[in-house]
Amino acid sequence: MKLHSAGALLGIFSLLSACDPAAPTPDAGLPGDAFLSDAPSEDASAGGDASAGDDASTPSRCVIPTPLVAGTPATDAIANAPPRCGSVPGAWLRSSELGSVVSRRAGSSYTAAALQALAASQSVMLPRTPENNVRTETLVYTTQDRGALVQSTALIAYPNDRPEGTDVPIVLVLHGTSGFRAGCGPTNDLAAGLLAAVFASYGWIAVAPDYLGLENAGEPYGALHPYLIGEATAIASLDAARAAMHTVAANSPTVCAQPRLAVFGGSQGGHATLWVDRLAPYYAREFALLGGVATVPTGDLLGQSQRAVLAPVQATANLAASLVTQADWYDQVPALSAIFKSPFNTSIATALAANCDPGDALNPDLALSDLFTDSFLASAQADIRATAPVGCWLAESSLTTTSIPRINVDSASYGMLFVLGSEDQLIHPPIERAAYDTLCAGGTPLEYLECEGASHTRATAWAIPEVFSFLDARRAGTAFAPQCTRPAASRCMGTPAP
Repeated sequence: MKLHSAGALLGIFSLLSACDPAAPTPDAGLPGDAFLSDAPSEDASAGGDASAGDDASTPSRCVIPTPLVAGTPATDAIANAPPRCGSVPGAWLRSSELGSVVSRRAGSSYTAAALQALAASQSVMLPRTPENNVRTETLVYTTQDRGALVQSTALIAYPNDRPEGTDVPIVLVLHGTSGFRAGCGPTNDLAAGLLAAVFASYGWIAVAPDYLGLENAGEPYGALHPYLIGEATAIASLDAARAAMHTVAANSPTVCAQPRLAVFGGSQGGHATLWVDRLAPYYAREFALLGGVATVPTGDLLGQSQRAVLAPVQATANLAASLVTQADWYDQVPALSAIFKSPFNTSIATALAANCDPGDALNPDLALSDLFTDSFLASAQADIRATAPVGCWLAESSLTTTSIPRINVDSASYGMLFVLGSEDQLIHPPIERAAYDTLCAGGTPLEYLECEGASHTRATAWAIPEVFSFLDARRAGTAFAPQCTRPAASRCMGTPAP
């Protein structure tokens, strides 16, 4: 029963992180290991940063909309009463500080040729040759959690050789499981910037956030990462997109970020992608939504959790980690003593806080009856949704059962690509096929792709050409028709030759 903490997108990052001295080069004149404050810069194009409200240092050519949180009866009903499940409500803040940049750190520059060489050296199939040179930066920015302002970190990548006056849309690039405590987010990993850089080379402003509790700088979150809690991760990701608009306006001499937003994520990031689709019309109404791609997602978190308590499977350890962090987020930590037997009611949290990769924090040979209390196990095996309090926690973060209704995006080109791997041993494909059917029938505009023979991490890697092509079509405004009849698994375009 090993805790799996290597998400699908981190696998892609690794594929693109081969040692190539011609590829990543630090930006000249800016310290790569020190964050710069948000003090106004005399010359924004030289690398100074501007805070969200600093009109003097933000070029007038870039129009940055004010954060628009809720504001209609339907959206206010959700914004005023989260997070449910018996917790004290913490209404979402309506604040101009959301997405403001606290500090930034210069990253790397990549030529289009170097990105192509990196991909070719690792047999990563790109849909076309990279087109733009790219610059990356890492930000500390302001977001919120349960009605309180907090800080988190994100990496952004943007093209730095486009003609002056170019407006570029944003894509969120959401990572898989990378850990559970501060310092575990991938923004400090050079490899994590490479996939974002590829997106930027194709004319996107790519934003790759660390999730709450995983930040690599700024004020500490002060708790474990709220693992697989849709609201917490989606809100922080949307504020990262807001922060990217300010940073590009202040630091790019030619490019402005358009408030047009797409999203891509794998594994935990796939779950987060579906949650961005669900919450953006509530939380970030200033953005025009383009669509997204969710690879190997947990669309039915409740169903996957039900499977994980019936027999020891790969997902059982991930469920245990999620329950520990959810108890913290919902302010119901004492409930862990009714869920886990001693010492696991405390030792799991200790292990998650000690190491970004807890690995064998749970003995691989551990039986369910050794991990869970008898009363919890009996109830959860019968019906985990009816098992308090975890049934509510899991149901609220499951797209198929959450109480947050979906608001349809008013766009004929908006759509989501839902990607599975036929041989995925972590996210059980039959459960997610049914989740796809439920979501599509419920109004989420979906298209289905299942990579034949692909494992959990390989599904994302093998579908990369389809991912870029799908997002290109959404950016171009190509009309989208939902595909609620799923096709059979097929050979994805990036599948290696036999």
